[in-house]
Formats: sequence, C-alpha cells, structure tokens
Amino acid sequence: MKRIGTFLSGMLAAALLAALVLPTLAASGWTVTIQPGISVFLNDQKITPRDANGNPVEVFTYKGTTYLPVRAICDALNQPVQWDGKTRSVYIGEHTGTEPAVWVCDLDYFDKDGKWEMGETTKDNLGVEHRHSVHGGEHITYKLNGRYSRLTGSFFLLYEKRAVSSTLVDIRLTIYGDNEKLWSGVVNCGVDPLDLDINVTGVEELKLSFNANAHCAAIGDLGLWT
Repeated sequence: MKRIGTFLSGMLAAALLAALVLPTLAASGWTVTIQPGISVFLNDQKITPRDANGNPVEVFTYKGTTYLPVRAICDALNQPVQWDGKTRSVYIGEHTGTEPAVWVCDLDYFDKDGKWEMGETTKDNLGVEHRHSVHGGEHITYKLNGRYSRLTGSFFLLYEKRAVSSTLVDIRLTIYGDNEKLWSGVVNCGVDPLDLDINVTGVEELKLSFNANAHCAAIGDLGLWT
C-alpha cells in the first residue's frame, strides 16, 4: 500500500503539473516538446488509459518526467477519483463532498439496449430541472468494481409527458447490483418524482432497467458516492 500511495502521489503531482503548466506555456507562446507513445503496465499487464467516455488518453514524457492521466490510472487501481473545479482539487479514494464522486452519465457503459441520452438537463413533472440525467433506453450496465457506496438521484416523468394519455402505461425503473434487485419504482401521470438513495457498497456491476416508455421518464442528478 505504501508503494501504491507513493506512486499515486507522484502521478497526481505530474498530472496536475501537466494540467496547470502546459496550457500556461502554450498561452504565452512557448513551444513545449513532449515524447508520446509511452506504454503503461500494471502488475505486468498492459493497460490502455482511457477517459470517462472510454476514449484513449495519451501518456507522454516531458523533461524526463512521465505524465499519466489521473482517472485512467485510478480506474486501473480500482480507486475512485473526483475533481472539484471550485477548489481545483483532485480527490483519490474516499472523499466526503457536496457532490458525488462521479456522475453516472460520465461513466463508460459496459452494455446497453436502446438509444440512451446522457448528461442532459431535464425537467420533471413538477417543473423542477435536473442535471446529469440518464434516460431513453431499455437497460444499461456499468462496471463499478466495488468502488462506491451510494447511488443517489431522482426518478420522474418528464415535464412534457405529464398530460394523461391512454397509451402511457406505468413506467417502472428497476436497479440491479450484481443481478440482485436493489430498488424498483413506478412513475406515471400524477405521480411525484421518486428520490433514490441506494446502498451499492461492494457492487461490481450496476444495471438500470426500464420496462417500457423509457423516453417518457428520466433519472436526474444520478451520482455515485464513495
């Protein structure tokens, strides 16, 4: 653990230097020469660093120092990471803050069925706006690898679908953790939004599943906490 902690400390310092210094140099007209194409191995297994959307992220050296993407390395080490833009701070491991460690819409899905909309601002049937919404598909699965303790959010009928309709059936959201049902709820016309606060401690695989009419409902402010 001491070796991992030392490694993370050095990696974090390098990542912050890359984030803060290099843009400054570029803005001032300086030319910065880096060496890309660095391979990364964890316990002799090669890993491909990726961002929250699953896109490969470049590892490079600058003046003899190797710069690694914080989120990608933390994912490889099964450590949650959180960025606080207000204080410009990176939190690795457990952190109690005013926002979740990660918004579910920012996670890369493992599999899905249907056309999901991610990260939109949606409005519930009471007229309240919610950010970081997830909606539109039938089911979607995420690999959590046991890194989180709580899942919070709000499940609601979309504002524009709040009128009574003979074709609108009860919309059921069921949330599974490692194939075990953790929570289930139904919304329809005249039903208030349902708050979520679910224990996901130790959950390796999280699945969100709608029964029907998924385009009429959403899960807003959906976040995972350490």
